[in-house]
Amino acid sequence: MKKTLVSALTTALVVGAASTTFAAANPFADVPADHWAYDAVAQLVQDGVVNGYSADGTFKGDQSMSRYEMAQIVAKAMAKSDAADNNNKALIEKLSAEFSDELANLGVRVANLEAKTDNVKWNGLIRYDWNTTNYESQKKHRETENNNVRLRFEPSITINENWTGHARLDYVVDKDNTNARGNTVEWIYAEGTHGKLNTKIGRFNTFSDASHGLVTDIDSTTGIEFQYAPTSNWKVKATAARLSGFWTEATVTEPAHGLSHGPSEDNNATYWAVEANYQNGKWEAGAGYHNVTTTETFQDLDAAEKDGSFRVVDLGVGYAFDKNVKLTADYAFGPSLTGEDYDNASKNAYNIQLQYKGANAADKGSWGIYAAYRQLSPFAAFGATYDHAAGADGYNSLKGWEFGADYAFAKNIVATAKFFTGKDTLEETDKDKVTGLWSRVDFLF
Repeated sequence: MKKTLVSALTTALVVGAASTTFAAANPFADVPADHWAYDAVAQLVQDGVVNGYSADGTFKGDQSMSRYEMAQIVAKAMAKSDAADNNNKALIEKLSAEFSDELANLGVRVANLEAKTDNVKWNGLIRYDWNTTNYESQKKHRETENNNVRLRFEPSITINENWTGHARLDYVVDKDNTNARGNTVEWIYAEGTHGKLNTKIGRFNTFSDASHGLVTDIDSTTGIEFQYAPTSNWKVKATAARLSGFWTEATVTEPAHGLSHGPSEDNNATYWAVEANYQNGKWEAGAGYHNVTTTETFQDLDAAEKDGSFRVVDLGVGYAFDKNVKLTADYAFGPSLTGEDYDNASKNAYNIQLQYKGANAADKGSWGIYAAYRQLSPFAAFGATYDHAAGADGYNSLKGWEFGADYAFAKNIVATAKFFTGKDTLEETDKDKVTGLWSRVDFLF
């Protein structure tokens, strides 16, 4: 858009007053001396958004301007609107509406006329991952090493003033230069905003906001999600969907990360959840209820759960001591567990985390560190967001400490490293120790 505007403005300056193809409005009519546009333009000049309209780059505020001259300044401001703050963006929008005819004569199209040409925006990344986990029970030093490169595209499509379309497309190549996961479409959904109500329809990520991802962070969610914010402090969310590739006891024979990292291709689950979240200044809190019904039965759950369904309640709180330091504590209540497969596993899960700062991809040199202590459960944390989550048998059953850091080496280049030390709560022997190292470099565009 910026190139279009600059090109149009250059053309207009060359053509200048010689043009005789203007519309009905007279572009050479003076803008009245008391017109609000003068103050608006003066503000834009003062804030450095534009630096005048004349050949020497000065703003001649002591004389009246024609609507043609005013439109030239507005065109310059529109070309720099991306760098303007919200107040100046509002001024630019108001000016562009006032002088829309003159802008059209200059060849500059206002936003509503450009909607069709600028309605698709692309973001994405190139990502390198290397991580490995050592399970003492398996006597393997580099169990489940992951070494791959990912290319990701994330288009965002403007449908109309209320609806947008979104997608995430991934291509992953592993250490042996093979296509590790094939071409995958992680997301494809439409999102609509009407007043205080936000709606998602399609295949999207579902995240347990109440517990900061302790219960779910799952991409394979196909359905509908509503989020309503009655006030600036409160929001409620309801999700109804299918989870494709849900894990089963028979298929989690290799380490996995709950639902999102080691699914069975032939099993699905019905999922619905409701959440409420509150935020006020430094405090935040949330509560949620999640129900999962699978096509498999779980004979090792209590009698009420043998039909293949289970329910999870999660709670979370957070407190920001200042702009740099934040503490969160999350807890999830899962179903009762019986049987030898789960004797050592807790039915509940929790995570306590202290965060200091955090890398900002747009800010070279920014960084952050954190420390967390957590206990996971196969069912209470069935789709947990953590990269160190799954035990040797694939269930989310790890308990221990995790330390992490991230750093922005340059604009849009961020490196992250994590170290985990703890145990696998599903192991029945004293050989339950687990250590893991996880690293990533993202090149964002």
